[in-house]
Amino acid sequence: MKKRLVLLLNLVLILSLLVVSPASAKDSFAVLRPGKHVTFQQNIPINVIFIGYERSSIDRKALRQALPATYTPIVRYPAFYGVSGRDLGLKYKIHYNITFAERGFTNRFFSYLQEIGTPGDLTLFQQLYNDQENNVLDVTGPVLYIDGPSVEAWLADNLKVKPQSYTMVFINWYSRPDFQFHIYTKTDEPDPDTGHNFGEDVISGLIDWGGTSSRIWFNDLSAGPEWNTDNWNVDQPDLNEDGIEEYRMPPIWEYTKDGYRDLSELTKDLGLITRYVAINLLFLQSPLYDPLVTAPDVGGGKVIHMTMFEDDPNNLGTDWIDTDFIVSRLSELQPYYDWQIELEDRNPIDDRARRAFRIFSGLRQRDDCWNEFGDPFAELFCFFDANLDTYVPPYPEEDYVIPVFAFNTTDARMGNFLGLLGFADDNWRDGTQSYVFEFGSEGPRSFGFGFSRLTDHEVGHHIALSHTHDGYDSELGLDYGPGGEFYYVWAGDESHSVMSYLWLTGEFGKFNQDNMYRWEFAGYLNWANGLLDDILADSDPSEVQDNLDQAEAYASAAKAAFDQWDYLTAAMNARLAYEQVATAADELGISTQSADRLLLVPSMRAPHEGDWIRHSP
Repeated sequence: MKKRLVLLLNLVLILSLLVVSPASAKDSFAVLRPGKHVTFQQNIPINVIFIGYERSSIDRKALRQALPATYTPIVRYPAFYGVSGRDLGLKYKIHYNITFAERGFTNRFFSYLQEIGTPGDLTLFQQLYNDQENNVLDVTGPVLYIDGPSVEAWLADNLKVKPQSYTMVFINWYSRPDFQFHIYTKTDEPDPDTGHNFGEDVISGLIDWGGTSSRIWFNDLSAGPEWNTDNWNVDQPDLNEDGIEEYRMPPIWEYTKDGYRDLSELTKDLGLITRYVAINLLFLQSPLYDPLVTAPDVGGGKVIHMTMFEDDPNNLGTDWIDTDFIVSRLSELQPYYDWQIELEDRNPIDDRARRAFRIFSGLRQRDDCWNEFGDPFAELFCFFDANLDTYVPPYPEEDYVIPVFAFNTTDARMGNFLGLLGFADDNWRDGTQSYVFEFGSEGPRSFGFGFSRLTDHEVGHHIALSHTHDGYDSELGLDYGPGGEFYYVWAGDESHSVMSYLWLTGEFGKFNQDNMYRWEFAGYLNWANGLLDDILADSDPSEVQDNLDQAEAYASAAKAAFDQWDYLTAAMNARLAYEQVATAADELGISTQSADRLLLVPSMRAPHEGDWIRHSP
């Protein structure tokens, strides 16, 4: 009897040890995977729909072969230093559904375009197209001006596509008996600071649009010709005379034997637009910077500390900024953070900041901290990096602070950089985001540029977002922008995003939102996995079991939402899961700080450039 009792007690002891062993604890999680870096895979259906195109004009097999089978996003900027950014933990498997709209749908669609179009004169660039020597026809009026977002909304309401998919729509009205020359517009969002309506400029004619509130983007080569992609110019393949053709897609009627490009090239060109614009830059983009670098600690928020340097005695920069606008747009993008902005006006600019600015702009030739990096463009970064405490006061340590340094100056004092609006700089060492710099003067202001949309654009970069005209092809390992053989990717700017250079909206559109939420969903769950490994190695993780149970519940909700393409809910719950794990780690005295980043010798391969005004010819 005594022997059986001893055996029973030993068995209970063994079982109790098994219950608290790290291996067993790790197995108790269904979604969270302690110590594991999980790659979340998702099937991405992409519909490619042709409206008005003859089936015989498109080689569907060749089109499929031109498109990627997968997409794996990377953090782009560290790659310029030869550094692998944080593994984002995402991989997409793409499936294509290529269809042609039926006659009834096609007739209804073009009737709708006629119904909502407003007749008007030719645009400047339609006239310039007519003035070309090699154009195959002349655009004639009246031209229909058609609201692009309304067309997107009509397509979203009438196309029978699943909401859990992306849709590339190719439109061709030409050759139908009811064809009318037309252009698309976006004119409902004037600049909040200047009141200027960029959508009403002569450059405003569009041939693409999407991402306002749907996962649809359309391209219409029977519209225009337009300024943005320079497809009006059919006389000059090499626009900047550097010996390389600026590759672009001409109007649809130019795909002919005697036109700018042969009809046999049409399928290839539409495949290029689908892959290098729609998929890589809009639907499944890669972040410029790591979004989790800007994650606040538990209980913290995101704070923009903006210093306005008054360098123009006749103008105040604070007259050209709306801080409520800035915060509202960023809060719409990331509603799970508490966004704040603090604006400090330094009037006049202090001597030390003025000196750094003059060195940067090329008006003062001096050796300074920039010499370490070999480029005066580094002067603003290295000056403010060394003097940050002078310009940015302390904030609660749980907040993430984005330092923004804005210079309200004159055209003359911009020196070499007149026309430069701003840039979200990196640290010139490993491609991690550092500070935001912005510039305003009478010249850019006369074009309609204030500080508010610019701040959202540059902060958008800082928190991860790429432009809508540059990006990464993961199957080719290729980072590219709008030049040379990729000149046509300027088309990506014709989408609903403040990350565009067309400045038609101050909002972060559907494509920005989808991508941001996916990055943060996978990032926060993998952060939680890393911390969990440390917690389960603790002597008594049972003290925080309630937190760990809640974290698993949030993670489960996040994964379910991700699978249903409810990406906002996925990101919000992933953040909550991480917060529960971080709270548990804090209670156990386990650090939640990531390891120090590797500092490298600066590589001048990194393209330190800014956001400039794009001028029309």
